[in-house]
This record gives sequence, structure tokens and C-alpha cells, in this order.
Amino acid sequence: MRPARLTRRALGSASLALGLVTSGLHMPALAQGPVPIRLMLDWLPNGDYGAYYLGLERGFWREVGIDLTIERGFGSSDTVTKIAAGTAPFGIADIAALMTGRLRGQTPVKAIASIYTRPPHAIFTLAEGPIRSLKDLEGRSLAGAPGSSVRVMLPLVLRRNNVDITRINLVNSEPATMVPLLMTSRADAVTSFVTNTPRFEAQARQINRTIRVLAFSETLQIYGNSVIASEATLAQNPELVRRFTAATIRSLEAARQAPRAAIEAMMRVIPGMNLEIDTGQMEIVNSLTFDSPVARSNPIGSFEAAQLRRTWEAVAEAQGFEVSQADPDSFVARGFPA
Repeated sequence: MRPARLTRRALGSASLALGLVTSGLHMPALAQGPVPIRLMLDWLPNGDYGAYYLGLERGFWREVGIDLTIERGFGSSDTVTKIAAGTAPFGIADIAALMTGRLRGQTPVKAIASIYTRPPHAIFTLAEGPIRSLKDLEGRSLAGAPGSSVRVMLPLVLRRNNVDITRINLVNSEPATMVPLLMTSRADAVTSFVTNTPRFEAQARQINRTIRVLAFSETLQIYGNSVIASEATLAQNPELVRRFTAATIRSLEAARQAPRAAIEAMMRVIPGMNLEIDTGQMEIVNSLTFDSPVARSNPIGSFEAAQLRRTWEAVAEAQGFEVSQADPDSFVARGFPA
């Protein structure tokens, strides 16, 4: 699938080569006009990403000398790999995927700002069914994408809730199939992000059912999606990183105040969106970003040391690493504002 060009047409040129993007990392701020920069998401554009489109439409990046292009992703792990390879200087990815990539693949990527201050992972089931708690998953089928961050953290969450994972029928399925699998009872439960709750609820209403969400945040208090950058970008142009991060945080704050406007901005450049459902997703993203003890007591985008350590400890336990293999601070680049 060819990535869509998603910049504001009235404000930027229609196409820019990757060579220009790379050379832009060395250009002085603002002096030669806006620098073309690519931001790679971790998935298809939907309500989760409204803040970036609102900031793009309102010119937040252009004000700091950045001509931003937003491109779809294919999962956090893939985004981490591509940022490491220089496909784009900035990306959005689950920090668990970044930590795993640095330990297993020595990917030279760091997180520069937190987005989700609570984990977005969850299990969805029909409220009318037999599953009321994680323990009730034993003897039932649970569908999920095998490479997803939800599946990565699943064994840890089940273990901490005294659930025997060997008694669960784990079914490998593509992310796009989660809703229909649950609605047609081909799976007793499915894994997804809590941000997808409005989509599940909308489909459940059509069959006169309701949704039960078993959120991992009831067990884990860790970071989730973050803004990431390659070590090359951090070394070559830290000032660009500061400007990019500042515009990102400004966009997150704007979407917090106007989630519906954020989705309306997306709808002007992304076809096929649903205003009500995607606004609901944006509101849940705002909750994950701003509504947690660590978010309320720390600057937006920062990584609080204790929660960063908890995040690394959870990833290490889930992935079979020794906690002593890495200093949690080695996964982030401080001062951007991490």
C-alpha cells in the first residue's frame, strides 16, 4: 500500500524525496524555510492520532520550521525498526517495543516524549457471556495478533492475576478481525487497545449486546505509546528534536481541549472516518495521556523515573530479560522533554 501524503496542501509542497528529508536534519532552524520531516505512526490513521492532525492543520509544526508529513505504520516493532534504519526521523511506538528492540536487535532508537502514561492494552468480551474476569479466560478462546504489544504483555498480566495461560486457547488473528470475531462468537474474547472501545461498542449495539473491557491498567502502571527518534537524529540535530517535541506536546494539549475538532481536522485529509467513533477514541487517548497519577504530577511528555523503571521491569519479566541488562534511563533521551 502506497503511503498517503498527509500534509496541508495549502502550506506545503506535494512531494519531497527522502534524501531531502535526511539532509534537512542538518539544516539550520527556520533560516532556509520549513524542513521536510516525516512522522511514522504505529498503525493506520484513526482517532488515536487526532492530535497530530490538529497540530498540522493549526500550523504548530510549521511555526517551528517543520513541514510535517504523517505516514501510516505497521505495528510498533516495525516502526522502531524503520526509525532505526532512517526511513523517518520520528515515530510513534509502544515503549515496550523500543525496549525489546534495543535489547534483542540493538536498534539505535530512543523515546523522546511519553504519550500514554497508562497502558492501553485490554481484553474485550461480550458482557452477556461467561467471562467476567481474567480468571474466566481459562477454558475459553482468546484471539489476538501474535506480534502485538497486547500479546507481549499478556503472559505477565495473566501470571500476576493467577491465571493459567496454558488453559487458554490462544488464537492468532489479524488486528482487523478482532471486532467481527467477537461479534460472531468465533472467539470468546479478543485483545486490542482500550482506545478501540467505541468501535467495539458500536458493533455490539447492532446485535443488541454490550462490551466488557478487562484493562491491563488494572494490573500494570507503565508507559505505553511514546514519541521516538533515532540516535542519529538526536546526535545530528538536537535542536530539531526540541522543536519537533514542542510542537507535538502543543498538539496533544490542543486535542485535549478540542477532541472533536481534532477528528474533524483528520476527516479533512483522511477518508472513511466516523466522527462520533473516532472522537470517542480521541477522548480515550486523552485519558491515557493526561488522566493518571504520574501525568498529573509531572510535565507533559516526561518520563517519571519510578514509572519508567516499572515499565522496564514489566517488559523484562514479560520478555525474559534480566532487569540488570539495562538501565531504564538508557531507553530515553532526556531534555526533549523526556
